[in-house]
Amino acid sequence: MKNILGSFCTVVLCLAPVAFGQTQGPAAQEPGVTIRQTVQEVVLEVMVRDARGRVVKNLKPSDLEVYEDGVRQQVQSFKFIEGREVMSQTSKAPAPLKQATGPNPLKAVNLVCIVFSNLDAFNKKYAVDAVREFLKSQLDPDTWVAVFNLDSILTVLHPFTNNRNEIMEAANRASTGTGVDFASVASSVLSAAPLIEYIEVTTTGDPSKGGSVTSGQKIAGGELNPTAITGADISNSQSANIQRGDLAQQHRQFGHLEGMRQMEQILAMIRQLGTLPGRKSVLLLSPGLATTGDADLFKSMVDKANKANVTVYAIDVNGLSAELDQSQASAAALSHAASLSSTQGTRTTSASGASSTTGAQSMEQMRQDDYVNDAVRTTDTQATLRALSESTGGFLIGNTNDLRKPFQRLVEEVETHYEVIYKPSLDRYDGRLRTINVKTLRADLNVESRKGYFALPFLGPSPDLTASEVAGLGALSLKPAPHTFEFKSAAYQFRPSAANSQNDMVFEIPAANLTATPEPAVKRHRMHVALLALVKDSSGQVVDKFSQDSPYEIPDENLTKAQATSITFTHPVSLPPGHYTVETAALDRESNRATTSTVAFESPEQKGVGLSSVMLVQHMEPVNGKVEQIDPLQFQPDPKQGQRVIPELATDLTASATPYVFFVVYPDKSIADKPKIQVEFLVGGQVLAKQTTDLPAPDATGAIPMVINTAAKPGNCELRVTALQGNSSTKQSLTYSIAAAK
Repeated sequence: MKNILGSFCTVVLCLAPVAFGQTQGPAAQEPGVTIRQTVQEVVLEVMVRDARGRVVKNLKPSDLEVYEDGVRQQVQSFKFIEGREVMSQTSKAPAPLKQATGPNPLKAVNLVCIVFSNLDAFNKKYAVDAVREFLKSQLDPDTWVAVFNLDSILTVLHPFTNNRNEIMEAANRASTGTGVDFASVASSVLSAAPLIEYIEVTTTGDPSKGGSVTSGQKIAGGELNPTAITGADISNSQSANIQRGDLAQQHRQFGHLEGMRQMEQILAMIRQLGTLPGRKSVLLLSPGLATTGDADLFKSMVDKANKANVTVYAIDVNGLSAELDQSQASAAALSHAASLSSTQGTRTTSASGASSTTGAQSMEQMRQDDYVNDAVRTTDTQATLRALSESTGGFLIGNTNDLRKPFQRLVEEVETHYEVIYKPSLDRYDGRLRTINVKTLRADLNVESRKGYFALPFLGPSPDLTASEVAGLGALSLKPAPHTFEFKSAAYQFRPSAANSQNDMVFEIPAANLTATPEPAVKRHRMHVALLALVKDSSGQVVDKFSQDSPYEIPDENLTKAQATSITFTHPVSLPPGHYTVETAALDRESNRATTSTVAFESPEQKGVGLSSVMLVQHMEPVNGKVEQIDPLQFQPDPKQGQRVIPELATDLTASATPYVFFVVYPDKSIADKPKIQVEFLVGGQVLAKQTTDLPAPDATGAIPMVINTAAKPGNCELRVTALQGNSSTKQSLTYSIAAAK
């Protein structure tokens, strides 16, 4: 069989790849929790609160027990750290990274949730200014902040981040609901008298004997308590009184429904935030909280908040208002109830001389008891904000325009914790999730800490895990392993030696298996793939980690071509001889899908002439700039242009395929003979061709890269390559199949 071999300098491939339009610049990191990778010593932050959410400051080491994977750990250090101490350390210059033998600080998951609730156009400005003032606080770098809008559900305006500019932009975009919110209207409206409209008939004498009868329409209500308008620019015109009276009457008539609505809002917020890890500190920016007045229902809501580790710090966005405060509104409501009581015996006379009560008056008198309940329990909406805050371990910020000191106190409380240090009983870094459970001997306490960590060695250059790496490790820890779409991975050996061999990990993800999210406004689609691979030795110890997070933007006209290709990642790693596995998690970030695979490979010890793995070639692409010698898939066939081989991991080829293979020969400098290669081609186990040829001189790195075309015969094919130099020889093989022509 002739022309099996071809010099790597003369091979020209016509398989041009479709270029993906990758987003410019580094991929934006999603908010997530920083996890240190060294596990020689664990520094665990623990928050302890009582049943009402208040910080407990008097615990002893014997009050807590720490378990890792169900095994109790020996605590080496235990101390209480005030938040002001953390803030003082944060304000200093950051310390250099610790070495691999240092402790593994598992920071508590501190999530600050800025929640806008029931704002109108007037108090929204105060709320946004409050967020701006809060962002001036000295927040710990491991404190993550998100912005939400609370309506019937909790809507995310910006996910968790520690980028203050992004938080402020989200606050400026905070949307508010439409329609009348009876609890958030001006306090002057809540203080107004209810609006009553009726026909009043007055008789003088006996109409049948010459007496007179007069009638007229009367509108009562809408007037403000005089103390409500002192120093305030509030209209007292008849139309303004009527409007306020309408709102006040609606509040009294439908206040119970409004209370149910707002309590359900808070419950929805608790349910949604309860799914997040760690302690959730909620900055609830609200003009007040209406309730039904049911004490048991309110307590149930508070209990759910404490169980979900939600602490509310309510901010009354009315600030220091010139209008009547909520307590005056409550007093006005009580006064109205009293006035109804005094009219129980009042009657008007009809045209026939009969004494009667108007329907509106009767309705108001029937609601007298409800108004008393509303005045006592529901009208003072700031008091319910205070009760919600203090019952969950927070406090109310109200009746003030100076927010600096309250925010300083808030941040100190968020950062207050116990520091517990222990040395794990297991010292193998297998990348597996190790669960942590901190127990207390006191049943009235609520303990919050990190639920676990991924046991990884210090692999550098950064000891931190990104959000996509955490997601990948989570996928690898799932049982059974997820497999939602197909992808391929392989390991190839290069530069074999007696000490260490260079190996190249290759990962190939068909673009058609990824979700393409349309963006009609800009006529393109988004794809986003992330990958995490752990290389483990025969004992299960992680010896190398590789990750990639790549978003792509593809013009609509290129989508079909792009989906017909594959996205390929490669990663070189130097390994000593031995047996290894590579565990890989691929993530489709657009659809939140994950799939995993495990591939075993050998890194054999070699002496004499060396030979790399033999691989199929998908295509070759030019190298921009200088060829990187660390990448074994790059070589210099021409002095002016380097090339990079993209391996083809699929081994089931079509009938029309014209396969090429790539491998590298490494001559032994101690052997004087020139190196040769022998190539055998087999189909169905039968040798169809065999050829031996001399090799060209090695390049500057001492390697001889080879790209050759191989035969394409239908059936199960095998290509055997043997490197020969003197009495030394090394053999590698590649198996693949060619489909029969139709």
